[in-house]
Parts: sequence; structure tokens; C-alpha cells
Amino acid sequence: MNKTLSFLFGLLTLSAAAAAELSSFEELPATSVKRLSGSMTLGYDTLANDRGVVLSHSVLGGDGSPIGLLKYNWDFGRSGGWSWDGMVYFRDVTSGHRLYSNPNFGPNFAQNYVHQMNPTLPVGSPTYNNAVQQMTKRCVKQANAESEWVLQNGLKYTRDKWNVAFGHSFIRGGVLGVFAKHFRHQGASVLNEVYLRPEWTPTQWLSVGVDVRHSFSGIHGWWFLPDVTLKAPLYKDGDKVKLAAVCKLAMAATADYFDDTDSACNNGSQAYYMKLSLPWFVTDHVIITPGVGLHWLGKGAIYVNKRSAYARATDNPTYVPFRNFAVVGSVSATYTC
Repeated sequence: MNKTLSFLFGLLTLSAAAAAELSSFEELPATSVKRLSGSMTLGYDTLANDRGVVLSHSVLGGDGSPIGLLKYNWDFGRSGGWSWDGMVYFRDVTSGHRLYSNPNFGPNFAQNYVHQMNPTLPVGSPTYNNAVQQMTKRCVKQANAESEWVLQNGLKYTRDKWNVAFGHSFIRGGVLGVFAKHFRHQGASVLNEVYLRPEWTPTQWLSVGVDVRHSFSGIHGWWFLPDVTLKAPLYKDGDKVKLAAVCKLAMAATADYFDDTDSACNNGSQAYYMKLSLPWFVTDHVIITPGVGLHWLGKGAIYVNKRSAYARATDNPTYVPFRNFAVVGSVSATYTC
């Protein structure tokens, strides 16, 4: 942890020294003053993740996760005023769409279940053994993990050193979709959220913001997603930045989102993560961005790992949904217009 803090302070020092040279470096992808602008991104994460929470290998039977992102912006007039911001986001689940491959009940769980349902049945009798055998042939649950789609639209008001955005997100699939469909029994992996994001940008190399999200269908409750982003140019060709460093520190927390009927997470911290990326400006419109993230599971999400329903039902302690710690590699290609 001391090495991590030393690295962050080193990056902060580098950013402060380079602040005077950041006139051509903007947040990626840059929002243009022209009326209509946007970007398209295709990428790949080595581990599937959502809001900082990284899924385990066993929950999906694999790891990798391709992503796609289309962002669009409509400026209502001059720079530093109102704009319409939207995006379409997609994350594929390539390893398999069945949770834990829909396993059967384990023998220990089957024996306890048969005994609880038929306490007078003699243990070891033919009837008892047959009931246990039949139980171990049953699937715990026919549950799927759908690829994630997000459609988000909202308004943004921008000033010199701050901005605020608010709007609506439609979410289908992903980790939250699993909770809605299979733990809240909604019948579909669909959620609707409204969000408010204030952001402070005292300099071009630093931004501090927080997403406050309220889910009002599928699951009801709150998400809080604060983040700090540090940026610095590493290489310039004349006045243009060709290679930059971006370090993002973030966390995710919930309130009144999960409850005991979920057999899922507790409220509170869900994840902490730090991501370092190196955007390379290949041309004025093409950006290649490799990155690596360090992800720690929060106490609220650790709770579900400790009482995983699948681990108990299958007698398999590896059947937990999340990784307590993970290193996630990523690469993406962005075209801006």
C-alpha cells in the first residue's frame, strides 16, 4: 500500500509540474464546441467487471469481456453552457451466459435438505438414499447472466472550473440485471436509474466528481460513485499531446439497495479501484488506450462471498460471485468526430 501511495504522490507531482503545458490536453474524448460531436470506442477487458466489482472465474466460466461505447453530444450554443450528452454502452459476456454453468446440488446439501423435509425418514434407508440421489440430479437454479446494455441521456451544464450533469439510464443485463431478475424476481434483467453528477475541475490536470444514482425500477435504492482523476502529458509533438498518463481513483457504495431477501451484498462499500491508462493520440481522431486497473472488493460485496447461496447449495466453496482483489488489463480504440 505504501508503494501505491508513493506512486500516486509521484504522479501528482508530475501533473503539477506539467500543468502549464496542458493547454492542448483535454478529457477524452474531447467535447467539441461544434453543435454535434461524438466518439465510438471498441475495447476489451481481461476480466468482466461492473462499477469496480470484478466477477469471479467460476460465476461465468471464463474471464474476458469485450466492450463497445458510442457517445454523442449536442451543444446548444456556445462553449461553457448547456449540452445534451448521451451514450450507448455494451459489454459482452463471452465465456458463457449461465451462472456457475447452472450446477446441481451437492451431496451434503442434498442430505441436509432431505432430512429437514423428512425428519422421520431413517438415514441410510433405500428411500432416504434414493431421495438424496434424486436431489443431486436437480439443478440449483436456471439462471443466466446477460450481456449488458446501457442507454443513457441527459443534460450537462459546463462552466470554467466545474460542471454538473443529470439524466436517465436504462440498463439491461450485467451484474445489476442478475440481481433484478434472479434475486428480486422481476422477470427481466432491466433497471431504470436517474443520476446527478457534479464535477469540480480546478485545473486541466485534476478533476473530482461523484455520480449519485437512484434506481426506481428493477431494484430500488442508491449508488454513490465518487472519483478523482489525475492527467499529465508524457510526450508532445509541437503543441499537440501525443501520449498522456491518466490515473483514476474511484469507489462504489450503495444505500437502501440490497436487503436480506437478496442473499446478496450488504449496503455500504462495494468496490475500490485505481486505473492507470496511457492514451496515445495516433491522429487527430484516433486514440489507442492501454490500461491496467487494481480492484479491491468493498465490505458490502464481500458479504455475499461469505454467504454465497451457490457455494452452500453445491458444496463448492469456489462458487462465489466476486474477486476480493483483481488486476484488470484493458485496451481500447476510440474514433472521435
